[in-house]
Amino acid sequence: MDQEKTIRVPWKSWDDFTRWAQDFSLKQKVLGAFLGVAIFVGLLTVILGMRLARFTIIEEAQKKVSSDLSTASFIVNTYKENLELKVRMIGGSDQIKDYVTRGDFSGIRNRLAMMNLENDLDFLAVVDAKGKLVAQAFQLESKTEDLSSIPVVKAALEGKSASGFRIAEIKKLIEDNPTLAQRFGATRPKEGLTLEAAHPIFQESKMIGIVYAGILLNNNHLMVESIAHRLFSDQAYIIKEPGFVAIFQGDLAISSSVRGKDKLPVTGFLMNENLREKILGAGEIVIRPETEFHEDYLTATEPIRDFNSKVIGAIQVATLERPILSVVDRLVGAFLIIALCGVILMGAISYFLVKWINRPLEQMLNAAKRAAEGDLTHEVPVVSRDEVGQLAATFNLMIRNLAESRKKLEEWGSQLASKVADQTGQLDQAREQVERVKKLASLEKMADGMAHIMAHISDPLIDVPVGEGKTLTNSRILMADPDSNVLEICERVLVNDGFAVKTVQSAPDALLELEREPYDVIVTDIEMPELGGKELLKEIKTRQPEILVILSASFKATEEAVETVKLGAYDYIPKPFGPHQILLMVYTALQTKMILGKTRREHADQRAETIFQQLPVAIALADEAHRVVYSNRAFLELASREVQEDVQGKSFKDLFGVDPLDNAEEYGGSQWLKLEKVGRTAKLYNFGLPEEDLRVLMLLDITETVMKDQQADVFKTETINKAHQVIHEQMRVAQEIAGLLGETTAETKAALFELIKLAGEGGATR
Repeated sequence: MDQEKTIRVPWKSWDDFTRWAQDFSLKQKVLGAFLGVAIFVGLLTVILGMRLARFTIIEEAQKKVSSDLSTASFIVNTYKENLELKVRMIGGSDQIKDYVTRGDFSGIRNRLAMMNLENDLDFLAVVDAKGKLVAQAFQLESKTEDLSSIPVVKAALEGKSASGFRIAEIKKLIEDNPTLAQRFGATRPKEGLTLEAAHPIFQESKMIGIVYAGILLNNNHLMVESIAHRLFSDQAYIIKEPGFVAIFQGDLAISSSVRGKDKLPVTGFLMNENLREKILGAGEIVIRPETEFHEDYLTATEPIRDFNSKVIGAIQVATLERPILSVVDRLVGAFLIIALCGVILMGAISYFLVKWINRPLEQMLNAAKRAAEGDLTHEVPVVSRDEVGQLAATFNLMIRNLAESRKKLEEWGSQLASKVADQTGQLDQAREQVERVKKLASLEKMADGMAHIMAHISDPLIDVPVGEGKTLTNSRILMADPDSNVLEICERVLVNDGFAVKTVQSAPDALLELEREPYDVIVTDIEMPELGGKELLKEIKTRQPEILVILSASFKATEEAVETVKLGAYDYIPKPFGPHQILLMVYTALQTKMILGKTRREHADQRAETIFQQLPVAIALADEAHRVVYSNRAFLELASREVQEDVQGKSFKDLFGVDPLDNAEEYGGSQWLKLEKVGRTAKLYNFGLPEEDLRVLMLLDITETVMKDQQADVFKTETINKAHQVIHEQMRVAQEIAGLLGETTAETKAALFELIKLAGEGGATR
């Protein structure tokens, strides 16, 4: 055997592999197959799980940074609204109105200086009704300057408040407020980004002037620090900041929350080249990974537009990718450990299962070897009532029957002459031959049963409508959420699309409703007060296993939602969600359910066709002209054909030399046919399909059975004749002995009667 293994390895073809596998025992083959499947499934699960986990975590991180950008935009708008409110309050001051009415320049300047310090502004001025500068907070002398070209001032001259961003000249701003020079070092930019607002001053419904104020954002880190504190105050990652916020003037960072080695904010770095065209050129909002300060970040960038909607800068929020990837790495490690444990556990279970199943087979193999050697006293212990136990019991019965038969043969051999013993052996062979013929006849019985079943089944492959005639829009939806506002909005959206919606506010009410009515989809909050997500999923599936479960989960419950989806929920939708999101999720779930049902029916059709083609009985469909319109593989073999097209449209007369339907009964029946053209003998079963004007023909090839019947009849006749000759000879000898002794012994009579009975049974067997 070692030499054979050396020859067969390495494998060059599938036949080499199968011959190599023959050297292994059944236990080794089954155990190897179990372990192979376990390893394959484990690896597939790990790969799919890792990809799904990584995709989910990265997607959630992108949603988080997008939410952070929305928060940053909200804070910037809040700053703009606060600035507009401050300017409005200053413009509504009675003192300012009085000073402007009287033209008191000194009073206006002093009041503006105090207001500027109270509101932490970088510049503050009063402009007359024609747009001419009246007074400034940081200038002792009045200057004549036209500010009507500034967009917010121009809007205020029209009688309405206005605020927005603007690119202003740094030199002019420092002249108006000398303290701004302290923000810049030796290098001073020519232009800066300002947030400014203007509000008209009315006196008895007449506009007498305008208050104009603003903040210079260059090197002003209050806004970005406020945003960063709001976004990252609850996060920490070793010694590295979890993220940063930056404001760009054009493609240059003028303010950021990034701290350098000297603990001072870092500015002056450029926007990534990949973002410039999309942000500054097209004005898009971009979310993508970027590398900044030798670290990988997930960034979200939104353009900043001036009062006339022109893109003049951008605000960027960035989150470190390293904490996100560390979560993915830990999750991958957990997947690998779980898969390894699963493979080890599957291997152990497979080993003990195969050993447990193989033990009685080994016992029967040993008993069969001992029986082959002549020991008919050993039996296999029956320890179970399953198929293996029934096989062991049948094996024991066979051993006992063999022992009993051998005992009888020995008794008969001791009482009869050697010729009688020889004939008795031939009779035993005849009996075994008859039993084999009976077994061959079982195929005929199977065909009878199949014909009866097929004659009473109209169409076993009728398609079952998906959802019992339902369409997507009239499906039944159950909504469960403790928030009545959420239920009201979702119900209105789904009902408008044609769905039948039922809403409940507690888990017990939802479970009670599932016991009352069938539903297609349930949308439930994962944080129901009465039951957790996993327990609620289990209870729902217990009541309606086929229902699709969609979970709604807040950001803090995302991890639990992912775990619940792995346990059988269809999907989850993060809160807060919009009406289109819940509608899209419900439609997607129902379409998935319909596609799955259709796929199951298609698989059932394919399995039915495969089973039909594998049947050992030749089956064909014939039209009114007795031509073949459909057949299976066994029919092609019976007709000595190789392809389906060879028999399509041909009559049975052309194929077999005889038309089996000429003498067939009107409503079906069976008959024996001699197929002259193919040299076979078959038994015909046929019945009609009235709705399709077709007849079903089942041809059972009984050529070998007929031949064996004929051989058995000849052999049986010869055996009986020989037995009668021996019996008559022995009776003659017995009569001569009885004549000499005057009587016949009881033992001789019993032996003769037993032999006569055996011969009679052999003649009746058929």
